[in-house]
Amino acid sequence: MAFLHPAFLWALTALAIPVLIHLFQLRRFKRIDFTNVRLLAEVSQQTRARKKVQHWLVLLARLLALTCLVLAFAQPYIPQADRTVKAGQRAVSIYVDDSYSMDGTNPEGRLLDQARKGAQDAVMAYSATDRFQVLTSRFEGRQQMLLGRDDALEAAAQTTAGPYSRPISKVLARQREALATSEAPVRRALLFTDLQRSVTDVEAWTNDTLIPTVIVPIVPATVDNLSIDTAWFESPVRRAMQAEALHVRIRNHGAQELVNVPLRVSIDGRQRALASFSVGAGASVDTVLRFTGEPPGRHWGEIALNDRPVTFDDQLFIGFGVTDRLRVLLVSGGDADSDRSVAAVFSGDSLHRFTQQTAQLLDLSGLAQQDLVVLNALPAVASGVQDALESFVRAGGSVVVFPPANADAAGHAALLQRLGATASTQSDTSRMKVDRIDLQHPFYRDVFQTMPRNVDLPWSRQRWTLRPRPGSDVLLRLQDGSPFLVRTTVDRGSVYLCAAPLAEGASNLTQHALFATSLLRMAELSRPMGPLYHAIGEGTAITLDGIDPGAETPPHLRGPDGIDLVPELRRTPTGLQLVLHDLDLPAGAYALTNGTDTLALLGLNTPRTESDLAAWDPDRLEEELAQRGLTSFSVLKEGTSDLSLRLNELDQGRKLWKWFIALALLFLALEVFLIRPLR
Repeated sequence: MAFLHPAFLWALTALAIPVLIHLFQLRRFKRIDFTNVRLLAEVSQQTRARKKVQHWLVLLARLLALTCLVLAFAQPYIPQADRTVKAGQRAVSIYVDDSYSMDGTNPEGRLLDQARKGAQDAVMAYSATDRFQVLTSRFEGRQQMLLGRDDALEAAAQTTAGPYSRPISKVLARQREALATSEAPVRRALLFTDLQRSVTDVEAWTNDTLIPTVIVPIVPATVDNLSIDTAWFESPVRRAMQAEALHVRIRNHGAQELVNVPLRVSIDGRQRALASFSVGAGASVDTVLRFTGEPPGRHWGEIALNDRPVTFDDQLFIGFGVTDRLRVLLVSGGDADSDRSVAAVFSGDSLHRFTQQTAQLLDLSGLAQQDLVVLNALPAVASGVQDALESFVRAGGSVVVFPPANADAAGHAALLQRLGATASTQSDTSRMKVDRIDLQHPFYRDVFQTMPRNVDLPWSRQRWTLRPRPGSDVLLRLQDGSPFLVRTTVDRGSVYLCAAPLAEGASNLTQHALFATSLLRMAELSRPMGPLYHAIGEGTAITLDGIDPGAETPPHLRGPDGIDLVPELRRTPTGLQLVLHDLDLPAGAYALTNGTDTLALLGLNTPRTESDLAAWDPDRLEEELAQRGLTSFSVLKEGTSDLSLRLNELDQGRKLWKWFIALALLFLALEVFLIRPLR
């Protein structure tokens, strides 16, 4: 047993007062003589003996009553193991996990409702003069302030589920920062969380003996959950009214197999496709939704399924653009035959807008409007053209370089160096065929299903010896292993380098079906449509390709529930970025507008880190804390039931002052009972 106010024990010296009173009786007895006192003497001896015993019992009752009163004022308690109790004002930090996983349930109801009630009970367990921090995963600036009891109760009651999920180590850091601003001698931290393994990073926790931390687990009854993990189109480019195949990956985080679960996709609010899928326990499955594409323009879509009670990951919003034509520019170096071969690939195709210019009359200002630029047989590339091509590629465009016949690489050396490659100045004139086509490479994987072993592949008699930079993709190789067709990524764009000229006699590439196939694939991949969707969360930055909002009026971001805000637009070397920071936005389709003009449609979704509901078992967590020596942490395994009482016992030990008050009253009543017969 220990005492919260041991100084009161000095009052035990007052026990001498009743002792002195009993030792020095001020009452004197008067003697009366009787003729025959034999019978009176016998009665007197018996009465005096009884009174002496009663007086000592009264003294004992008074001493015990006074002792109990003194001990009650000293506030005795039985401390918890390895804990000390301090007197004074308290500063208490309470974290309420408001991530979407708290929408789960257990026999007591919804997890978030239990966390809110537990936080309010915790506030009421302390004194009205104590100060409180109510922290959620939103990490708002105002949550770093210490509040009074009423404000803390209101803040806990207003907590709602949101898209943010924070590692517990970061939560602990925020709590300690807030408590460090308080001068209260007693500081405590409480965590109301479902102990999801994805965020309960015990390995990153540190001890702080000045701030004991109590974890109140609110564990769901089941970890079953079905989530839409990701989605992608089979083709990288959306073209008007073409057949679309939308691949969707669904993950089953539960322990039961699910059969014939419906999945639907809506485009611009209209349902376009419906499918069903089956997925095993703890597995994922890919399914395909097929529908006819949309007209040119910007569109948004919603992929949805039904899975309760956790529903935040049952929808995936996407945003995409549909183009009518891909724009291809041929920059000619004067080889008319090979120019006609390139033009034949694109000019007769309604899906492409083909134009041709000579190197001397090239319109550099119009490069930004192109998707694919083909440089054919240019003897040299001027520095101004090099600057324009580099900017075009870094902004997301694609360039194809076919070398001139009977010329070395000196005229292209500066351009190749800028685009991440070099070529020898000596041409190789030996006849050599392309070795094989790598069907596993994404460039050709969706073009050829199978390839005969004895297929006739292109050959060349003139070629440059290319040396691409590390990380480049060698799409085609010659029989000696040297690169024939190379793809190099430069920022957001791509550069394709062919070792052989297209001129007749230098190679037969233009006469081979692989020529048209490769050029069409380059055009198809020339302007990626960008990500279909983005995750809402910490530091979200969205790159906006080909968008110029202008400088007169700022654009607005409009979304569901009437959201209308002016976002931050940041110009970076890679392009324009939309920065959302930690904005608390609901999932949905958002439009970036400037007046009546819609600049972009975006699909914003909650992160999928919360989809896996697997959580720490409280007993296992307690063992892990003990193994790591984290003695400043304790786990209340009974949840929020009788929370006030258990927090008091945990924080201040088992208080005994009420028992001593009761004993003092009992001894005073006993004293009264002993005194009354004496009168």
